[in-house]
Amino acid sequence: MTDSARAYFDTILGMAGDPARRARDFAGKVREDLRSGSENLKTGAEQAREHGSRTVADIGRLLRAEMDAGLTRLGVATQADLDDLNLRLEHSEEQIRDLRIRLAEAEARATAASASAKHADPTDAPEPSAPAATQAPSDEEEDA
Repeated sequence: MTDSARAYFDTILGMAGDPARRARDFAGKVREDLRSGSENLKTGAEQAREHGSRTVADIGRLLRAEMDAGLTRLGVATQADLDDLNLRLEHSEEQIRDLRIRLAEAEARATAASASAKHADPTDAPEPSAPAATQAPSDEEEDA
């Protein structure tokens, strides 16, 4: 199975030169493989479907591996790299949200604690701005 998948893969990669001829050769190879495995019509159809699915999956995996290797050599991020970065980003965003919530709670506790400390400690009370005797007379006192 691996040899036939490798042959299909090599055929696909070699299609760059003469696409039409190579595509016909590839189709002929697939047709021969499908015909050689069928004993009766029902079993043959099932085998063809299974064989085709496996072949497509194998070719897809081979192409993905070759593309990833080529992109890695070029220094371009692969889909796996992007998926990893997205997971790390989501994790970091969750941590930032949690830290913001904790910061808001801590600020609220600190504000409440400082407010209760001001009310409880009379030495922190504000001093009067000026004694009553030195204040300017109000409008009512001037009229009298």
